[in-house]
Parts: sequence; structure tokens; C-alpha cells
Amino acid sequence: MNKKIEFSYEDKDYCLEYDRDSVKYIEARGFDVNAIAKSPVTMVELMFEGAFIKNHKTIKRDKIERIYQSLNNKGELMNQLIEMISETYNSMFDTDEEEGDSKNKNWKIV
Repeated sequence: MNKKIEFSYEDKDYCLEYDRDSVKYIEARGFDVNAIAKSPVTMVELMFEGAFIKNHKTIKRDKIERIYQSLNNKGELMNQLIEMISETYNSMFDTDEEEGDSKNKNWKIV
């Protein structure tokens, strides 16, 4: 099960998480997991914004920025966002098949 970040801001509850679409969104905007150490400010902003996509698509970028600025412990926040993105990547490439799942298709190189 993928992790989530939950908090309240201005009396509204938020649940941040990633799915395939939210990761595709931030990648299209320039996110690169390998560039986090080189461009941490840019990458953290993209990660934080992308975490809103799944559950809060209509929120404006300026409000996301205000929310980010209001949160404490940003180093740990960044670590959690990285871990959540990694979980999403891992789930996309998971090779375990569920038993009895007739929809799974096997493939082979010939």
C-alpha cells in the first residue's frame, strides 16, 4: 500500500499521494529523480505539486506554494515525497502475478 501525507490547511483536509498519472505529470514538467541532489529546490517543488494531482486536481499552484511554505520539517517532507514516488515507480514495474488472475498475460521473447 502506498504511503500518504495528510494535513489540514485553512480548515481543509488534504491527502497527498501519487499514482501513475501524477508521476507522469511531474515528469512532463521536468522532474527527474536523479536530479534531486543537483536541483533540490526545483525537484522538491515539483514533487510537492505532483502529490496534489491524485486527490486535489483543481488546487492552484500559488496555493500549493503557500501550503508548502507553511509546513514544517521540510527535509523529512522531501524524504517522504521521494519514498512515495519510489513506491509508485516500484508498483508500476512489479512483476508479481496474483494467483488466479486470468487477466494477467504472459509474454515471451521468441
